[in-house]
Amino acid sequence: MQNWHIDYHSPHRGLTFEVQELLYTERSMYQEIKIVQTPEFGKVMLLDGVLMLTEADEFVYHEMLCHPSLITHPNPQKVLIIGGGDCGTLNRVLEHPGVQQVVQVEIDEMVTRVSKLYFPALTAATKDPRAELIFADGIAYLKQQESTFDVILVDSTDPVGPAEGLFRQEFLADCHKALKDDGILCLQCESPWIASLQPVIQQVNRDLHQLFPIVAPYTAAIQTYQAGLWMFQLASKQYNPLAVDAKERFYARKLNCKYYNAPLHNAAFALPQFVLELF
Repeated sequence: MQNWHIDYHSPHRGLTFEVQELLYTERSMYQEIKIVQTPEFGKVMLLDGVLMLTEADEFVYHEMLCHPSLITHPNPQKVLIIGGGDCGTLNRVLEHPGVQQVVQVEIDEMVTRVSKLYFPALTAATKDPRAELIFADGIAYLKQQESTFDVILVDSTDPVGPAEGLFRQEFLADCHKALKDDGILCLQCESPWIASLQPVIQQVNRDLHQLFPIVAPYTAAIQTYQAGLWMFQLASKQYNPLAVDAKERFYARKLNCKYYNAPLHNAAFALPQFVLELF
């Protein structure tokens, strides 16, 4: 008999996929962590039953959270990642040769420990001498920082539980304070298709506009994430992502991508009309 998992996107819809085997299950201080084997998506990580990571398409989310901001910044040397325990974002940041230090602050050490067992291609980045892993509350960590980072990437789970505070104005203001005078912030911002999440997207956008002169939402098509269309919001103190020569920087840094590329850099910021109307 086949086993199927439903990743609910609302009480009325979700993504259903076959599960061949339960590889791992354990509860940390913060959440239940499961790793399952699937025929279509390879190994899949579930946190409290919600799909977070698949071997098949993790590259889309991680490339699109990381590269637009780091390409927009002319010389990103010091980068902060809030969350990102599976180390996929860390992996992509370290592809930029000019990066000298990446600090990753993840609240749940068990996510990283389990990822080392089941997603070693991602967590290999932790061996890079430029990487510093801190297992702590990212909100508390940021309050202690000022004018420290060139780029901050918020690789969070959905805005519930420990991650809820990562979508609030106070946290975004702390991000602004922790950035240098030409710094860039980017955070994952859920799916605009999900009605219950639209107010979160709208409020984050309003809060960012109060803090930054340049705010640029963009999207990516991710087959396993809620409703297939995912949103990110980039906020910059100085650099406009549509005013840079993405092609020159992309090839100069010799990025090896499977989703992101130079033409897509500009195209991602062209939003569907229903998304524009949210703002």
